[in-house]
Amino acid sequence: MKIGIQGWFLPQPMTGIGQHSRGLLTALLKNKTAEVTVVVPEPLKIPGLKASQIKIVRPKFWIPHPALRRWVWERIQVPAAFAEMDLDWQWYPYPCPLPKYSPHLRAVTVHDLILWHDPRYQGHFLKRFYYDEARRSLIRADQIFTVSESIHHELGIPTATVLPNAIPEIPRPLPRSQYPGALVYLGGFDVRKNVPLLVKTFQKFHKRHPDIHLILIGKAHSNSGLYPDVPDLPGLIKIGSVPDKNVYALLKESFAFVHFSDAEGFNIPLLQAMSVGAPAVVLNLPVNREVSGGHAFFVPPSHPEQLLDKLELLFNEKERKSHAEKLKQRAKDFSWDKSAKIFLKALK
Repeated sequence: MKIGIQGWFLPQPMTGIGQHSRGLLTALLKNKTAEVTVVVPEPLKIPGLKASQIKIVRPKFWIPHPALRRWVWERIQVPAAFAEMDLDWQWYPYPCPLPKYSPHLRAVTVHDLILWHDPRYQGHFLKRFYYDEARRSLIRADQIFTVSESIHHELGIPTATVLPNAIPEIPRPLPRSQYPGALVYLGGFDVRKNVPLLVKTFQKFHKRHPDIHLILIGKAHSNSGLYPDVPDLPGLIKIGSVPDKNVYALLKESFAFVHFSDAEGFNIPLLQAMSVGAPAVVLNLPVNREVSGGHAFFVPPSHPEQLLDKLELLFNEKERKSHAEKLKQRAKDFSWDKSAKIFLKALK
């Protein structure tokens, strides 16, 4: 089976779509029934991906506005490149504007409906136009994937196939954590992640347990209103972006993974924490229950202060070990190899 992959996010492995694109691509490269070619906006190196499998299509830099430049790349340049290839399928790892007709079958992965439903992300009318165009393109897809059962239900397209996210193999050996026994947040800093609320709620816990710190892994991508300021407060340590091996070391030796995001398509950071046996306290969302198998500790979105009660339970060593082991076992249900088999079966 010959598959062309739209790879705008392949050079951006820190994004959720970038992780999805890279994870599935890496698994497909190991599957002998799949022949893949990626179209990317810039050169990149991925283990197992040959130079002959990469086609670089540079955005038209004479277009001054970056959003319009990307729209032209997605809507015109990539489909034109695919049309010149001998393919069975074109795969778009996220919804983007597509031309009405294609010489090949097309598949699209839907990660969430946030940009279509959440007014916080609507912004300028050009953004809304882009999001509407991307959503309308779903009717032009021959196969739709969703990254979770929760999003499959929310999308409401029965013929869609669930294509779960996973994580790469954990680097070994892991270094020692600089902050053992800390609470760890891993993820984005945009408005729906509610990092300022998490920090504010943590302050009450820190007054009870001043020896336990909160580590924030990640950073804001811009100074826009989508990325609220996170104040410097006692017990809070911001470390920005760090290598994967350090992320897993922090999670493995943490007191708990904490996450207050109010909307997720899959929650890869939760799966990362589960995979090394970190206890997890997250908001009570359907997707968090799905990914954790119901074994995380859940905080009602309307009562964030219940974080304190959940964390207090983790001082019971028996409760802590049982909780962490269930999460670690659940994490084994996800792998990119399994997802690649689902992907190829659906396309066949």
